[in-house]
Amino acid sequence: MGLHRIFATCDPRNLGSARVLTKLGMTYEGRLRHTAWIRDGWRDSLTFSILEEEWRAEDSE
Repeated sequence: MGLHRIFATCDPRNLGSARVLTKLGMTYEGRLRHTAWIRDGWRDSLTFSILEEEWRAEDSE
């Protein structure tokens, strides 16, 4: 697909999702504050990403 960077976000309270993203080789980039209004208030998001050279390096191992 010619992708250079893939990113994902998750709710900071969802530790399982953050662990999965880390195990996939993604790097934690930071917290985005008040990104979504869900039911009773604003929610933050944790952002993770992986670059093409990082996932290609994992494929060659």
